[in-house]
Amino acid sequence: MSANDSVELAQACFELARATKWARKPVDTESISKLATDLADIAKGEICEPLGIDLPIITRAVRYLNNVHAIPPMDDDTGWFYDMLRVVLDIARPNTSVAAEDKEFLRDMLEGIGKSLQG
Repeated sequence: MSANDSVELAQACFELARATKWARKPVDTESISKLATDLADIAKGEICEPLGIDLPIITRAVRYLNNVHAIPPMDDDTGWFYDMLRVVLDIARPNTSVAAEDKEFLRDMLEGIGKSLQG
């Protein structure tokens, strides 16, 4: 784990925390920083070398969640982050095999991912 990777993850978590705590009134920077630290701790807990889950892929996942799923009402709730992070990392670095009947949904996701990559 390089220092630069840790800094990039911290920055991504800060941006995510700022997005979820956004309000039409001033928000204390200390509050955002604490949430960012909590998010980074959760994210670092997902490192799994055998699956190829390292800080760079986790940072990319955090940025994705920030851009696609983070909304202000989430505020200090980290449960959604933990759950969503695990899901997107499992899609990127599968941990188990998929039953034949579930592969059709994987194709659905692949189609959606392809459309997102085109845009």
